[in-house]
Amino acid sequence: MAEQDVEALRKARESFVRKRRVMAEQMAPAGAASAHFAPAFTNLQAAIEAIDRAIKDEEQLPPDYAQEEPVTASEASVAEGSNVVDVDFDPA
Repeated sequence: MAEQDVEALRKARESFVRKRRVMAEQMAPAGAASAHFAPAFTNLQAAIEAIDRAIKDEEQLPPDYAQEEPVTASEASVAEGSNVVDVDFDPA
């Protein structure tokens, strides 16, 4: 498990929870436009649940899973000026 990856996910989750709490406060008063907030609130909650699943997944992965692959010298010289690699625009 890469602890820094899990920590980044936890920080993202905290941010979304803060946003959810603020939104809930805005929805609470009588006469508030709760229906207006409902889709965004639902999306926010779905994001939190997705982050929870990602944290659980990260905690179960082996330490070296999905590590960056070493770049060869020829790949490094090609990629130096661009982030596009091996694109064939010829449909033929």
